Amino acid sequence: NKTARIVHRALDKQTRKHHVPEVDRTPVEPPPVLVAVVGPPRCGKTTLIRSLVKHYTRQNVNQVKGPLTVVTGKNRRCTFVECPNDISSMIDVAKVADLVLLMVDANFGFEMEIFEFLNIAQAHGLP
Repeated sequence: NKTARIVHRALDKQTRKHHVPEVDRTPVEPPPVLVAVVGPPRCGKTTLIRSLVKHYTRQNVNQVKGPLTVVTGKNRRCTFVECPNDISSMIDVAKVADLVLLMVDANFGFEMEIFEFLNIAQAHGLP
């Protein structure tokens, strides 16, 4: 009886080596929606991100440094990113952003930064 168990266990070990279990690597919850805020300097990008974070979390943010991830619902998260005004940053943001908020300064109207970003975004497939 005991030897049968030992032999059976050895056979089980050998078959497990041949049949590697496949691990389901899909995440339980989807990745956050990446929201990029783009616009010319001093048009209110940081103020918009701070007010959105305050709306969802009821907490004040002193400085916006890097991406901010906020829980917006039971199964939804949003990551807010402020885009600097150089071409390489605009290209990077246009490649990864799910949603883009274009800020327009009402005193100056449409500036070159907005048109540059629109052309970059169209080239990279953002609708």
